[in-house]
Amino acid sequence: MLTTSSLLDQSKSASLAQQGYAIIRRAIRDGKIQRGHFFSETTLAESLGVSRTPVREALLNLFRDGVVEIVPKRGYKLVELDSDDIVEVRLLRVALEQLVVDRLCDVATPDDIAALRGILAIHHSGQADMYSVDERFHVRMAEIAKFKHITRELLSVRGKMYLISSGARLPRGRDQEVEQEHLELLEALERRDRVEARRLIKEHVEHSIDACVVARKNFGKSPPLERIA
Repeated sequence: MLTTSSLLDQSKSASLAQQGYAIIRRAIRDGKIQRGHFFSETTLAESLGVSRTPVREALLNLFRDGVVEIVPKRGYKLVELDSDDIVEVRLLRVALEQLVVDRLCDVATPDDIAALRGILAIHHSGQADMYSVDERFHVRMAEIAKFKHITRELLSVRGKMYLISSGARLPRGRDQEVEQEHLELLEALERRDRVEARRLIKEHVEHSIDACVVARKNFGKSPPLERIA
């Protein structure tokens, strides 16, 4: 029988697992978990300064996302994406994001648009980097559209994008481009211009993935550039 205490324990466990998931994804994005290296729940928990239980649950979710793989008797390692995988990631994210903006053209209110603009303003305040702001912006769009499952799939696809450019620096100035692309998209959503919104989100996603691919190719060949989303 479930008690109030057990429900609170489950809620706390879920919250810790979500935190672990966010921390590990960020570590992959920032290159703190190296490609081709095996790691265990224990070593990863120690290196990230978190407890083992949420790390275990987070790694299982990342395994389901296709971001990490489990190798018997060796541990975990990051999935290696080839060119065909990257093409598929591009197609999948474009399709998901276009579903989101389609719905927003029907349901987004002025308050919703204002909330999305508020997320973009966080970057200027210095409270978060563009990677974090970009993810919050896209996830919030899916939440406003009331797409629970698509929200989850978007996080999974973005995790694969982090695999592409893990530890690399994306081209200088891309953060300004990202911001401008977001603003143009919001203007299209305000006008409920479905055709334009679909075009803009497709170009935005493709530009972002192209930047990740370039960063991957140039990783280690040049001085670090500005990190962006």
